[in-house]
Amino acid sequence: MVSEKIDLLVFNDEELRKSCGIFTNSSFRKCAALSLTLRGIRANSNRITEAIKIIKENTIVFSNFRGNNLLNVAVTISLTNNMTTSFREINAIYERLKKNFFSNEYLVLAAQIIFNSRDNIDIYKAIDKTKYVYDSMKKNHWFLTGHEDISAAAMIAVTSENLDKTLEEIEAQYKILKEDHIFGGNKLQNLSHILVLFNGDVSEKAKKVSAFTKELSRYSIRLNSYAYPLIGVSAFITGTPKEFAEEVKDTIKIMKEKYGFGTFSMSSNIRNMFAIGIVASKYSTLISDEESLKIINTTNNITLNIQLVIQIAAASAAAGAAAAAAASN
Repeated sequence: MVSEKIDLLVFNDEELRKSCGIFTNSSFRKCAALSLTLRGIRANSNRITEAIKIIKENTIVFSNFRGNNLLNVAVTISLTNNMTTSFREINAIYERLKKNFFSNEYLVLAAQIIFNSRDNIDIYKAIDKTKYVYDSMKKNHWFLTGHEDISAAAMIAVTSENLDKTLEEIEAQYKILKEDHIFGGNKLQNLSHILVLFNGDVSEKAKKVSAFTKELSRYSIRLNSYAYPLIGVSAFITGTPKEFAEEVKDTIKIMKEKYGFGTFSMSSNIRNMFAIGIVASKYSTLISDEESLKIINTTNNITLNIQLVIQIAAASAAAGAAAAAAASN
């Protein structure tokens, strides 16, 4: 199953290359390919090319929907029946978000998160909740909270049925994680945002994630802060820390042999993140709806399932990974 996922990842990367050309940032393209792969979707280069055309026809040159966000938005609307209508809906959410935030490219990702949850939420309430959550993050962690956290605020806004309770648990989780010297800075904050989605005592959840992190480190699988949301998911849906680390290690080895994913094509940190996502997605497809409800925090929207959680974590991780790679270039 892992080998099939990797083959799908390579296929999706090549299809996206056909759509966006060789001059698109490789990390952004691969992260978009990963997003499709984790959902078991084969990219359609013709539809994505058409989606890119629609976005360009409906935006100005310096729009936040261009540049780094162009391919990601194109992929999102390519999966809908009416791409033009879907883009207009995402753009409308984005314009509404701009009334609460300074204009920046992360608002586009937040708009997509809200758009993708449109069947289960009130969009306008979700926009206001996103601002409420972000303001709480900023109040508690002024130096850590930046524009990149707006997407996490949107994630919480569309999943939580009791924002104040969820925000209290996030802060409690943050404090517990801080006591473990493995965690610090942005990785600590990123983890606290994703762990709130899962059932259990905050101390036990921290211990579980710590065990997985230490095992990955023992296998020399190093990670940047943007990968930690995926570890937060993996700790609750995969096997033992040792079994998980071994599978990730094997997946990394297979990926290195694939064109475009080897040592000279992408950084080890990003490849490690991809491997974690692929292994976690394997387990996510094996979990029943009944098991999902036992794992996921019951204070959250009951329509949420493990597949959605891993997609949210992957989107957050991919955005951070791609942005970091672009900055280094």
